[in-house]
Amino acid sequence: MRVYIYPDVYVPTAFSPNNDGLNDTWFIPALRAYSEFTVSIYNRYGQLIFYTKNNAKPWDGKFNGMLQASGAYVYVVDIKTKRDY
Repeated sequence: MRVYIYPDVYVPTAFSPNNDGLNDTWFIPALRAYSEFTVSIYNRYGQLIFYTKNNAKPWDGKFNGMLQASGAYVYVVDIKTKRDY
């Protein structure tokens, strides 16, 4: 197994989707450097509430159009390819 550490890759630990224009979405900007990846977000019951593939689309804190409650969520980032640069 090889572990690569990229100190410039920032993964936010919190956000506040309250439409105040500050930290309203959650995303990992550095994923734009990869051509193939997925991001999955699960609620505390293990239900998949957000998924994106090969798109650095941010999560707005909603599932089926409804804003989710404040709390802890689990995310999984699966990168399949090397960086494009």
